Amino acid sequence: MKGLWALLLTLAVTWPVSAKTTYVVGVQSFSQYYPYSAYSNRNYSGFNRELLDMFANEYHYRFVYKALPLRRLDRRFVEGAFDLKYPDSPDWGQKIKKKASVTYSDSVVSYTNGVMVIDQYYGRPLDEFRLLGTVTGFTPHPYQSRINAGKIRVDESYQYDSLLMKVISGRVDGGYTNIDVAQFYLDQMGLKKGSVKFDDALPHVKGTHHLSTIHYPKLIKEFNQFLADNHAKVTELKARYGLE
Repeated sequence: MKGLWALLLTLAVTWPVSAKTTYVVGVQSFSQYYPYSAYSNRNYSGFNRELLDMFANEYHYRFVYKALPLRRLDRRFVEGAFDLKYPDSPDWGQKIKKKASVTYSDSVVSYTNGVMVIDQYYGRPLDEFRLLGTVTGFTPHPYQSRINAGKIRVDESYQYDSLLMKVISGRVDGGYTNIDVAQFYLDQMGLKKGSVKFDDALPHVKGTHHLSTIHYPKLIKEFNQFLADNHAKVTELKARYGLE
């Protein structure tokens, strides 16, 4: 009898615990994209990471984050380099994704991409814009036709604070950015409120962020359920990061 109990105890101690299912999530490698995210020294952080980790923990998954430059994300996603992509949108990378059957989650957050200008340039006509600042990899879609026609030139910066300094100093006529991200770094720079602001009379884009997959639609269904079941927690998380 003692031998049987000893065997059962040994099995209880040594029997392998089932490992969590691991999924690779493709994310943006921007070093400065707070409050949404930041990628530095192989560490991915911010609202996006915290939200996805909350989901993974609730469903007992393990997420590994693979950060790539924005211009490579959609192509590598379609090629199968990762299982999920966040953020994503049906409006992004349509040519690259046209042959893939992509499943998108419900909306997570809303965003606005537009032009930040100094106070004295606010309300300036579009025809007077000659030099538009952007962050590398961030395409100013509403201005593309004017750029292609040579009416506007693009000046790229690697960091948001560098772009915003160009806006402040007048080295560019305005900076095309995500408005929430721009405001975060303006606050970090200690600038007076309103000294640089979003000109909503200029062309801009509004949209929503989604989680997407090609091969695991079940995960998207679970993520949608997670958003519904944890509405209060997600709202609190957004508020903590200054979103919406």
